[in-house]
Amino acid sequence: MGEQSIPPNENGFSEEQHNNDNMETNSEEESNDDTFEEDMTTEEFEQLDNQLDALNSALDDIEQKNDNIHAQLLQLLHANREIRQQLQETNLIPKANVNVPK
Repeated sequence: MGEQSIPPNENGFSEEQHNNDNMETNSEEESNDDTFEEDMTTEEFEQLDNQLDALNSALDDIEQKNDNIHAQLLQLLHANREIRQQLQETNLIPKANVNVPK
């Protein structure tokens, strides 16, 4: 009586087929990584390094602008709170006089 059948998983493959596919994919990825490193010239590495430096500079600029915006928003928030408190104080005094019974 021969082989025992393995039920398929949700993708329709047996667990054994799935594991074999993963092993093939992993070995292909490893060989692609090695090939990528071997195929790149010094000039390509320098170009990639320059691009990464440019991206890093751009990200630093964005971070600085974000920090500046955050500081400006905090200043605006504090200024608005002070103005609102002053308005409440000036508006409460006349209202208190009007609402005082005679």
